[in-house]
Amino acid sequence: MKGYYRLLNAEFAAWLRAIILLCAGALGTPLLLIHAATNDYGPYTVVERYETLYVSSGAALTCGVYILLLLAYYVRSVYRAYSGSKSIYTFLTLPVRREALYAAKLTTAATALLLLLAAQGAGAWLGYELAAARAFRAGGEGYVMHNGWFLAVIRSEWFRMLLPFSFSRLLSTVAIAAALLTGTYYATLCERSRKLWGEVAVIAAVLLIIRVAGYRMSEPIYYGEPSGLYWSSALLLLLSAWFIGHSLQLLRRGTVA
Repeated sequence: MKGYYRLLNAEFAAWLRAIILLCAGALGTPLLLIHAATNDYGPYTVVERYETLYVSSGAALTCGVYILLLLAYYVRSVYRAYSGSKSIYTFLTLPVRREALYAAKLTTAATALLLLLAAQGAGAWLGYELAAARAFRAGGEGYVMHNGWFLAVIRSEWFRMLLPFSFSRLLSTVAIAAALLTGTYYATLCERSRKLWGEVAVIAAVLLIIRVAGYRMSEPIYYGEPSGLYWSSALLLLLSAWFIGHSLQLLRRGTVA
């Protein structure tokens, strides 16, 4: 366990600058876009609902972009060990279990993703406060919706992806995150060990994630507990378990060196 904590500290220190930059961008970008979108608010402006404004300003799109940037840095952090000092050989000879190597990198990536999502949520809330303040200056209280932030979270498909309000949707969000994190690492390990057939499972997970995300982004607000989400979540979790199991096998055998 001591070896795991040391590896985790080293991994997190290597990620720290990227995490700060990504979180700062995820926090500030929506404010800039919403500021630009509400710049022409006046007494005769038709004020959009905040969830509509959030999408039309491009802020929702940037959330996906920052998640992709995080995954790209995740891949880079793996390949960085193969360049320069080639630290992968040092890591594989350390007197620690290979599981600790895997867990340290995966824990760091998961922590970074949680921090990024928290920053995106904070940016969305601050964006609402900015839009509400500008609407109030434009037309007074009549332009500001009562409980507007709460209603935006309830009505917005994107916010319901990040803040699910039922167990099936919470499980779906967790399964998507697990498949993204474990699948990204697994894809790089398969490439390094020349086990390219393993990429088939990664492609299957990506296609399933796209399908589930598309369904949830068009799902009715007051729809019940769809059984299909349980099946897709179970399949994504099974794929994640395969990614973890085979990744550990590759690390134990040292074929990734």
